[in-house]
Amino acid sequence: MKQRKLAWTYYQPLKGLYITARLLALLALVPSWTVYYTLFKRPRPSWTLKECVLVRLIHWIMPLNAHCGISPLKTSKAREVPQSELKESTFVWIEPADSKFVVGIAKDDKVLPQRIPGYVWPKGADIASETGLVGLWFHGGGYMMGNATESYEESNIPRLIQRHSKMKTILAVDYRLSSEDCHPAQLLDALSGYSCLVNTLGMDPARIVLLGACAGGHLVPLLMRYLYEEKVLPPPAAAMLFSPWLDMVIDFEIIKDQSRVRPNTEVDMLSSSHLANLLFLGHHSAEILGSPYLSANRTPSDGFKDYPPIFVSVGDAEAFKRECDELVDKLRKDGVDVTYDVQKDAAHDFWGALVVPNDAARARLAENVYQWLAELDGQARKVASA
Repeated sequence: MKQRKLAWTYYQPLKGLYITARLLALLALVPSWTVYYTLFKRPRPSWTLKECVLVRLIHWIMPLNAHCGISPLKTSKAREVPQSELKESTFVWIEPADSKFVVGIAKDDKVLPQRIPGYVWPKGADIASETGLVGLWFHGGGYMMGNATESYEESNIPRLIQRHSKMKTILAVDYRLSSEDCHPAQLLDALSGYSCLVNTLGMDPARIVLLGACAGGHLVPLLMRYLYEEKVLPPPAAAMLFSPWLDMVIDFEIIKDQSRVRPNTEVDMLSSSHLANLLFLGHHSAEILGSPYLSANRTPSDGFKDYPPIFVSVGDAEAFKRECDELVDKLRKDGVDVTYDVQKDAAHDFWGALVVPNDAARARLAENVYQWLAELDGQARKVASA
């Protein structure tokens, strides 16, 4: 396939000029937002002035990732992090999945499996000896930014789950971003993480729970679809999606039809772009974006038959709310045991991004997550002892 031409903002000196102009504009925008939200209607009445301004600020800055191809907080996938640099987790190498597990949509002559970093929560934990639930965590960032290290703010999610729930051990996968390798690199790295638990460490898949937020919440359904379609490894016990990015087609539809604009687009901090999807696609045809692999909310009827329990979390102020509604509706129609947790006045990735609204939603979600995992753990132990 002919290589796609990137946007003009990907090339210097226009790239530098665009970034500079957008950042300088904040000198006028931040004071104006402050005055506006002080005197007039706020996006949500419960939001503080600080929260309103921060959400607008992030919404303004976020397009730089997709429009300019920058990857903030990207980590080196070749560096072994010394244990002395880590306080809460242990660095591990995740070896590439065996070639016999790489088939179908994961098989690509131009994008190959590779060794990637991983982090085990808590520090010093021995996953192989764990007898309870074990999590496999995928961070968010639109496949454009972020990492799996404990210093990344979104690691608040595995941190809290490991500390306060029945899931006491979690493997965080530092998968490749789109700027490092296009699809199917992310799937290959997710598969390597899952294979590490099942094959290398000999874990029973019935005790593994897939966890993901934002793009990680896209990667979880992608990995699950692959496992169910290709049957290269047994499926996990359950999955948890936090503010998941589910629809990779909608951004192209919006270009042609503005009536398809995501709800809460002017309220949420999230600013999505088809340019990020093009970088993710790489040399592949855009037609694959509408497949059940890459747009789970567009899965045909009966596409989720025999899926395990799924927990879906979203804020009602999120731009992803509509596609989460669509996914949950399809899961329920297919008989999946799905728990849908919708938090009032919560913005995108509110459990992972502590600067966005709001604390009350975070507290409610945390309790619901811990309770759901307690019930899942009880069921798993009951089955194991039968």
